[in-house]
Amino acid sequence: MVWIIDGSEEIAVDSNQLLARGRYIQQVTGSQVSKWYPVTLNGGVQSKFRYCISNDGIDGVFITAHIGDVYVLCNLNAVYKADFVVANTCIWEMMADKKILNSMRSKNQYIDLWFAKQDISVDRCNIVRQTTTLNNIGRFGFQTSLSERELFKHRKKGFMKAIELSFEHVYTIIL
Repeated sequence: MVWIIDGSEEIAVDSNQLLARGRYIQQVTGSQVSKWYPVTLNGGVQSKFRYCISNDGIDGVFITAHIGDVYVLCNLNAVYKADFVVANTCIWEMMADKKILNSMRSKNQYIDLWFAKQDISVDRCNIVRQTTTLNNIGRFGFQTSLSERELFKHRKKGFMKAIELSFEHVYTIIL
């Protein structure tokens, strides 16, 4: 499994929180986790993103980043070729989750997508948004979303079952 995080101070915050994320990943997957490396984008350019790999044999990608960055990352060959993607992000733009899924399915018809559970919030411009609001440093040592906390709670049920219980599965159908 590949774990990608926005390496900026807004999400990764600092090296201590990045190390804490690595410990968290090890706890939820039950496997060894690599150190964090910079993500190289198309053209060999190093980005602000960091990734690590959990040695669990799962062909998936877990992204913690802002929605605009999730769009960019999900267009990377290494991401959309996986079996599934988990987007630990805010939706902010109506149907962004479905747009991302459709874009990835145009390149890999079998890929699945899960999004973090959303809350409704009002931003500084009084616009109502769907958000995950990373907060609650608490026991993990880094800012967490509700879905990340639920993933930890359900970890002993198996990783994929914990994902299903903690994140919203995205469907192309609009009900």
